[in-house]
Amino acid sequence: MTIFVCSICGHVEFNGAPDICPVCHMPKDKFKQNDNLFIEAEEKSKEAAIKHIPSITINKQCGLIPESSCTDVMVRIGKMLHPMEEKHYIAFIDCYVDHAFVSRVYCSSKVYAAGCFHLKAPGSTVTIVEFCTVHGHWMAEASLV
Repeated sequence: MTIFVCSICGHVEFNGAPDICPVCHMPKDKFKQNDNLFIEAEEKSKEAAIKHIPSITINKQCGLIPESSCTDVMVRIGKMLHPMEEKHYIAFIDCYVDHAFVSRVYCSSKVYAAGCFHLKAPGSTVTIVEFCTVHGHWMAEASLV
């Protein structure tokens, strides 16, 4: 799988750079290919995985939007709670369905590293990518079927 990263906002695209970044709207030339993005983060700090790999819970019955076919994708960053400090925090959590970008949740040192996506998009796999200001990009996937 090829991985492209926007040099402006850190958005990740799988299998090809888009013409325009869906997050910051910068042109394709701002994307740099880095197929080892997630490997590099883990190699930088092997003990950091427990605080960085996204934990994903899928609920087929949406608690907030019960009148529609909505799937809740709840995300917590790390089995051990990630420290959310002024200089070391999760900046964003991105959600993808079948490797296509869906949405971003921004974080700061003032919130816990967690979020929920209420999906109406059908698909078979959800991918969560998060960015730590110290340890880089981390990823996890879960089945939607």
